[in-house]
Amino acid sequence: MASAFAHRFQLVVDQLAQGNKKQFAQLTGKSASHIYKICRGVSRPSMAYLESLYEEFRVDLTWLLTGEQNDGAQPAGSAPSKDLVYAPMFDVQASAGVGAEVQAEDISDYVAFTKSFLSSQLGVSGDNLAFVNIRGNSMYPTLHDGDRVLVDISRKTIQGEGLYLLRTDDGLMAKRLKSLRNNELQITSDNPEYPSWTLAAHERDDNPVVGRIVWCARSV
Repeated sequence: MASAFAHRFQLVVDQLAQGNKKQFAQLTGKSASHIYKICRGVSRPSMAYLESLYEEFRVDLTWLLTGEQNDGAQPAGSAPSKDLVYAPMFDVQASAGVGAEVQAEDISDYVAFTKSFLSSQLGVSGDNLAFVNIRGNSMYPTLHDGDRVLVDISRKTIQGEGLYLLRTDDGLMAKRLKSLRNNELQITSDNPEYPSWTLAAHERDDNPVVGRIVWCARSV
């Protein structure tokens, strides 16, 4: 029975994320490892999670649990385009060490999110989002080498303290930024082995903030 359920669950992944388990995990707010386990038949999702699949994507839970399809239903569900936001994946790397030179800013892929996830979990809309790869370990343990970070490029004003992308002469850098008195900007590396520094007010225009990092995707 478990293998039959896993097969039907895989059909849901195929329908909603073209078989991409990592993308399906991001789309539905679960870890990629959990989705892999469900598809292999070694784990079962909670009823709360299944109910969310019905509410968000109209997955036929009767079919998913028993194999019996309701009349007129779409067993594997559907994701109306009006409910999805596609964040572009830019072909650039943001250094978490020294600045990484920007070689190109072509869009290499898109990652789908539901509007409800972006609003309820991240507090952002989908109008000004972008994915960027992280290189280096100066922000470890917060960010790891190889992480993909979701950046809200509408949030360029430093409010309190947070993780941001900063454009430098050497390229993009992921750093923790904090506004100080006299409009100075404190730039911090979470890894104590890397330096931190302060930008004077007149230097801030030369190092514009690209946007705030609001989420990160990591391979497990």
